[in-house]
Amino acid sequence: MEIDYFFALRAFVALFAIVDPFANIPIFISILDRFKESDRKMMIKEAVFIAFIVLLALTFVGNYIFKFMGITLYSFKIAGGILLLIIAIEMLFGRKTRTEISDETIKEERENVSIMPLAIPLLTGPGAITTGIVFYESAGNLANKIVLMACIILVFAISYILLREGEWIHKKLGKTGNKVVIRIMGLMLSAIAVQFIVSGMAAAIKDYPNLV
Repeated sequence: MEIDYFFALRAFVALFAIVDPFANIPIFISILDRFKESDRKMMIKEAVFIAFIVLLALTFVGNYIFKFMGITLYSFKIAGGILLLIIAIEMLFGRKTRTEISDETIKEERENVSIMPLAIPLLTGPGAITTGIVFYESAGNLANKIVLMACIILVFAISYILLREGEWIHKKLGKTGNKVVIRIMGLMLSAIAVQFIVSGMAAAIKDYPNLV
């Protein structure tokens, strides 16, 4: 079994772009502002760990759920690609994505902020879950599936470091720097989203005789 390094690169870039720790830094800062520094670090660690476990679990079992529901992979690829494209466009134009948590929900969930909204949906939201499932089903062999798991681990390890040092990074990058990073992530994510849609449509056309 050979490792597809291009697959590994695409998976890492897509997951990192959709988890998007840079965009989450100011949100984390604002939500955790009222807590002590030691509590903030602990809550960030908990949020990243919970988000990692949820994404890893759904990446590996999500497709079985869809098969049980009678949803084909190419349908999910097309729907997921459209969802990722919407998120990417909102990142490119600097708009607050509708997949993020609302201010009202943040206020309601103050006591459990590590789980919601920090872990879900800010780190592991519908976009990240979609990306994980689609890449898992596109992996092809066990080696690539292990690589995908390694990519998820690496993404959340980097995210933890960035979020833990969030205040320092936010100050160093400044508003302009943060906007540039978010837009670069959005551009890369949009290309991956289009690829999802195209490959999903190609598979649907190929399977068309079985649908009619």
